[in-house]
Amino acid sequence: MQTRLTAPLVAEIRRDVAAGHSTISSWADRLGLGWCTVEGAVYGWTWRSVTDPPPLSPPSSRIPAPPSNTALSGQIVAAMRRRYRTGSVSYAALAAEYGVGETTVRKAVLGFTWRHVAEPPVTRADTGGWSSVSDADRREIAERRRAGETFRSIAAALSLDVAVVHRAHTASQTARPPHVRPGAAG
Repeated sequence: MQTRLTAPLVAEIRRDVAAGHSTISSWADRLGLGWCTVEGAVYGWTWRSVTDPPPLSPPSSRIPAPPSNTALSGQIVAAMRRRYRTGSVSYAALAAEYGVGETTVRKAVLGFTWRHVAEPPVTRADTGGWSSVSDADRREIAERRRAGETFRSIAAALSLDVAVVHRAHTASQTARPPHVRPGAAG
């Protein structure tokens, strides 16, 4: 038989578990409810409106440990910043090399995290946006990409933002002839 929880019943369960007379499992079995349902009521994850008695604190084993930054160190972050500044390596390559995510690398290299590291963070030439790129720059971008240069190194050489260089390259790769409406005289 399954019983519905009520505010007085939640208060009784909390008192009983707090006093050590019963366990969450025994109450779940007795009421025909799932263990998680009773656990939520006891610890206050559900039934927050029941304040007398207040919810119990979950045991420390039920609280997840905070994530650690052991995958990176100050020396590693400094090295990543130096290498990325040269334009010879991408976030993805650094992430694969050190076994962390690209976002982790980007935030460390740009100084959003690891602010205490002595090596200064990489500063972006621009925050993006749409810049006009000359036809000569487009040709140079295409030539440098064919030669294997990274977008970052090309951007540094042309004093453009990486995103602008990437968009210009992508646009040149997907250029389409102008659209002609069907039935229009050509």
